[in-house]
Amino acid sequence: MLTEKQKSFANGLEAELIQIRRHLHQHPEIGMELPKTVAFVKEKLTEYGYEPKACGESGITVLAGKKSGKTFLLRGDMDALPIRELTDLPFKSENGYMHACGHDMHTTMLLGAAKILKEFEDDLTGQVKLLFQPGEEILSGSKDCIEHQVLENPKVDAGMMIHVFPFKGFKAGQIIPTPEGTFMASADWFEINIKGRGGHGSQPETSIDPINVAVHIYTALQELSAREIGSEERFVLTIGEFTGGTPGASNIIPETTVMKGTLRTLKEDVRTQVKERMIVMAENIAKAFRAEAEVIFTNGCTTNVNDPDLTAFAKKSLIDTFGTERIVAIPTSTPLMGSEDFGEISQLIPTTTVLLVASEENINLHNPAIVFDESVLIEGAKVYADTAISWLKKD
Repeated sequence: MLTEKQKSFANGLEAELIQIRRHLHQHPEIGMELPKTVAFVKEKLTEYGYEPKACGESGITVLAGKKSGKTFLLRGDMDALPIRELTDLPFKSENGYMHACGHDMHTTMLLGAAKILKEFEDDLTGQVKLLFQPGEEILSGSKDCIEHQVLENPKVDAGMMIHVFPFKGFKAGQIIPTPEGTFMASADWFEINIKGRGGHGSQPETSIDPINVAVHIYTALQELSAREIGSEERFVLTIGEFTGGTPGASNIIPETTVMKGTLRTLKEDVRTQVKERMIVMAENIAKAFRAEAEVIFTNGCTTNVNDPDLTAFAKKSLIDTFGTERIVAIPTSTPLMGSEDFGEISQLIPTTTVLLVASEENINLHNPAIVFDESVLIEGAKVYADTAISWLKKD
């Protein structure tokens, strides 16, 4: 639970955090290479009295706390999306990218928490490691940071993440501790490459039409949920990109066709089974039509799992700090089928995820017109700091 002195200090950061967030929002970068974002975050952390360290390709870590003992991880993601912004904000992005998932908010909140933790560093009964992570949107950042020892030196004992969310019917600033257990699905990005034999549209018998093959594979994949996986299991298989042929050349049967999509599951055995069947079905359907098919899983992450004890503890601490009326239940009784690469960390240490209502509009994340409420920035900073400080004090 944050003290009144800690809350008062945090509340005094509001104007600074809004300025930081607007800078980040106006200069978004995508993927694993975030040179301007990294330079800006490092500059702020140095200003606050930290010694930022590189973690992998573009990750940044700092440590708060002078006393050894337990270590708690706070993670905020920094990357944006390849979306052209359609808001009317005076600080809107103009470079063809956009923070449409709120990662500019997360980075700002974590910077706010960094400043709070540094101010009250003498009070910490252990250490807090802050991770500013790239590449969440491409499901690569957590893996890269784990490979570069983010959970070591010092060894991390537990951790948390925040995600801002739009929830119509909820008020901005309300806090949603998420349920224990599997909370978000795993994700696998895939592409299916079909190779046929090109030719003239008037003589399909002399060709092997890869578009025809792709359509049969597409239809067959939709049968996995109906005929091969039990109805009690939830998974989503979506083809979101289908490319074949040449624009303006409708009388040509192409040589190749490509489908790309995502698979999301809640159980690892279902994930494995569906991936295996996707490969078998694609290859054999293609063979039946004298074509070839290759299924490539290009990227992925595991489910995001909330540790029961840490999740219960975080919820109680947040109620103590913010009051019962500010803490609300997530408006769904089932896990989210969206994915979060923080799941990779959740498989290695106890973690929990907290959602923060940051928009009252009926607009989803990743929408080019979404606008987040900046009044929640300071609330997110306090949520980060409260969970870490309180967890270090327990036991």
